[in-house]
Amino acid sequence: MILGVHWIDFAIVMAYFAVVLYVGVYQGGRRTKTLGDFFVAGGKWGPLISFIFVFASAVAGNEAVVVGGQAYESGLSGVWYWWSFLFATPVYFLFSTYFRRARVYNIAEFFEMRYTRSASALYAVIAGVICILFIGMFVLAIGKILVGLTTLNQQQCVWIITLIVGAYVFSGGMMSTLLTDVLQGLMCLFILSFILLPFLWVEAGGWDALQQYSAEHPHLWDLADPEKMTIWTVLALNLSALVGGIAAPWIYNWIAVSKNERAATQCGWGHLWKRIITLLFAIYGILFAIYQPGLKDPEQSWGIVMGKILPVGVLGLLIASFFAAAMSSAATFATTSSAMVIDYLYRRVLRRDKDTAHYLRAARLWVLVTVLLAALSTHCIDSIQDYVKLALTLLSFLGIPIYFGVAWRRANCTGMWMSLVGGIATYLTVVGLVMATQSCGFVAAIKPAFVPAVFCSTSAALVGMILGSLLGRGDDPLKLKRFHVIMHTPVGKEQRLVEAGIRLPSMIDAGLVPAGPEQIDVEAVERLYEQDSRDKIFGAASGIELCREPDLPWYFPGFIKIVFACVALVVGTWLLTRILFVW
Repeated sequence: MILGVHWIDFAIVMAYFAVVLYVGVYQGGRRTKTLGDFFVAGGKWGPLISFIFVFASAVAGNEAVVVGGQAYESGLSGVWYWWSFLFATPVYFLFSTYFRRARVYNIAEFFEMRYTRSASALYAVIAGVICILFIGMFVLAIGKILVGLTTLNQQQCVWIITLIVGAYVFSGGMMSTLLTDVLQGLMCLFILSFILLPFLWVEAGGWDALQQYSAEHPHLWDLADPEKMTIWTVLALNLSALVGGIAAPWIYNWIAVSKNERAATQCGWGHLWKRIITLLFAIYGILFAIYQPGLKDPEQSWGIVMGKILPVGVLGLLIASFFAAAMSSAATFATTSSAMVIDYLYRRVLRRDKDTAHYLRAARLWVLVTVLLAALSTHCIDSIQDYVKLALTLLSFLGIPIYFGVAWRRANCTGMWMSLVGGIATYLTVVGLVMATQSCGFVAAIKPAFVPAVFCSTSAALVGMILGSLLGRGDDPLKLKRFHVIMHTPVGKEQRLVEAGIRLPSMIDAGLVPAGPEQIDVEAVERLYEQDSRDKIFGAASGIELCREPDLPWYFPGFIKIVFACVALVVGTWLLTRILFVW
């Protein structure tokens, strides 16, 4: 036995680490030459690689821990901790076109294209904090699993994961992450999701035990639980994800790795598969409760149960798969944080006009800082649920200026500022009131403040956006037209942007335009905007900037398909569980 694990299982995990470090450190580092390579893996990958990359990065292991732990306590309703993003999934599909066409390397720069640099800097700071919270969530989740399997304590497990992730992301950023995720995505899809199920099914007593447990717990298969997962919590989770999910900085980078709009839509389909796997994690949680009831910390159920029922060799594969899930996601989020802080705040605001090598060094150093801060955060927050609720509350109001900025020409900087400031101020007010009335600290206030904080801060941000846009002074017409021309220029037709004098980072890396300040041809931008306006859904004179996308005949039918698939997943799950266990 080595660290409480059989030597064969230990050897399997070490072999996995060796492969990941070789691919990530050596191959990723060797292929990373530009900022585009580091932040969006060159932006040249097709649908299959994009799908695997998004799926691997999205499945982080924390879903298994938090959904399984909540399902252990409340049944199927626990799935909403990650099904909350189910109805944001079609939005990812819809926005894949806009984000891929932006041709920049982070969402803060996208934000600046539409609004102002100061607002984008504020967004970059908030987004950077959210990235750190999510990475902390990932490493804590795997720590909770490994502590039940090994002689290591939780913090030792956290720091081991942190050091390995830091090593290969330091080398190649998103390029290293994408290359390793080809392996890690397949491990998550096939091993993490299914390898434990037959062993657990047999040990828990199979169909008869599940039927008996269902009879003893009449609310087991409900999609809401009056005590553990109320309808208000479900609605707050969904509202936060639907409104704020598109502002999650990693979504932009997941889309930007793709070579064109068709490949970029795999961000939507990859997330849909994640929701299907999340449903399986809820089933695991219910079976854990049958097999070993009465656990003090249900979030540790995976590690405790796995160590008892899995044979030698299989256990090693599952441990390696959990590492793969956590490390693939942590690496992506660390690179995204670096894009926010280094590619935007440092390169565009604080230290301009340095060479590429300087910014690459800074980006690599910030990746290490990010994962270290994330590991330190686990000393303050010990619950995956608290991480989820804190991060989602911060996200809940950030997406509103993005929705309005893309869709409504009247949206302006006044509305954007009123939206952001209103959302932040309302959130802090709600949390402060909970801290005062319940005499608790900030971390303890996260859970009771979640529902009112989401509804109040999102409402304040929405009202602020609309009022500010209607009452405030309109933005620079040329800047608005430049933004919408970029949004409506398909990938592969950059020559029209070149002729208009527009310069974007990916165009510079591709050698289409030289580096340096733009020389905008005002007449060309005006002409292109008028040309694109002919395809507006609500007419050329409309202030709604949504277009028919004649170059992408598959786009809107694909959106309808993914909306239908998301609704069918919920309805089908409810109906099937009723037929099998309730009616």
